[in-house]
Order: sequence, then C-alpha cells, then structure tokens
Amino acid sequence: MGTIAQLFESGEKRADKGYFNNLVMLARVDGKVDAAELNLLTRIATRLGLTSEQVKEIIEHSNEYPMIPPVSREERYERFIQFVKMIFADGKIDPIEEKLVSKYGTALGFTDDKINEKYPIILEKVKAGISRQEILEQVL
Repeated sequence: MGTIAQLFESGEKRADKGYFNNLVMLARVDGKVDAAELNLLTRIATRLGLTSEQVKEIIEHSNEYPMIPPVSREERYERFIQFVKMIFADGKIDPIEEKLVSKYGTALGFTDDKINEKYPIILEKVKAGISRQEILEQVL
C-alpha cells in the first residue's frame, strides 16, 4: 500500500524513485551487485536527491516503485544512457542485461529502431569512458 509520506510525494520524486528502482533491478540481474555497480547506484541516488533511508526502502520494496517515463526527450536519453552505464559498470554485459535495457528503452518511449540505432553508439562511448553529458550531447 505504501507509507503516508509516499502519498504526498511529488510526481517528480516518485518518477526518480521508479527510475532508481529500475537501475537496482538491472544491477541485480546477474545475481549480484558488485562494487562498481554499487558505486554507480550511490552516485545516481545522490544526484537524484535520494536519502539513504529512501534507497533502503526502494531496495527492500522494489515492487512498489513502478517506472514513470520522463517527458522530455533529453531526460529520456539521459536515463537510457544511465541504464547502459549500469549494465557495463562491472566491465561485462550479460545477454539478460541487454534484453532488459531494450525493454526499458521501450518503456522510456523509444522505438525498437531507435534503440537498435542508439544503443551500440552509447555502449561504445561508455566503454571509452566518455562522460554522461558528452554522450548525451552526441546522441541528441
């Protein structure tokens, strides 16, 4: 059902929590969350303004945080880039992780053609260590 605090959350905060929950699910898909993935999750939680209590709540009750897709094109691409960074955080990509990124790309409002066009470009840039902002500027 959720807490009283959840009833009064802004739509933006709810969307941020849903987004963070999706990243947690991606990190767990290979059965474990390694140090690199945890580091990335911590940085993202901080950037989203999530407290340690909120992060703990999301991890413990992940089924209560549905994905709410962002409206702006830039934010959709930014989130897609973060998904790609998450699957590569441990230096390898499992086929299940790639399938989930495609699924989340669709949930973000991208067509299969757009995902197939942008995903390899974004992955190449992530592997090269290019910053999220630079990747965003290149794919927009």
